[in-house]
Amino acid sequence: MKDHQTVSFVLGGLNFEYDKDKEETNIQKHGISFRAAARVFFDENYIEAYDDDNMAGEPRYDIIGDASVAGGLSEITIIGNVENFAGDVRDILYVVYTERRNKNVDGKPIEVIRLISARLANDFERGLYYGKVF
Repeated sequence: MKDHQTVSFVLGGLNFEYDKDKEETNIQKHGISFRAAARVFFDENYIEAYDDDNMAGEPRYDIIGDASVAGGLSEITIIGNVENFAGDVRDILYVVYTERRNKNVDGKPIEVIRLISARLANDFERGLYYGKVF
């Protein structure tokens, strides 16, 4: 059985984590790194929904947002795999995540956003984001 490596990082005061192998698969399939996908959490206009179709046994959420925003963070130009990005870095993404409570190095509980998948939003999802009626 293969060991899964969890990668953790902090962006804009939020704690994120992801499985390294899962991210590599996501980059190959969708051209988007999880570090780039984390930017959608800083879009003031993101849309979020509970994933009712999830069968993984943990609550999952879907978020549609603009990956270019990143809340004015100074590191906006260096996060993620911009050179491998499948679309325009200012494109709308569809990201699946779950929330976890982990322990930090001091043993204190911290809230963590675990990124599960990320891709460019399809036409319907982009329409939802921009408020178009279908």
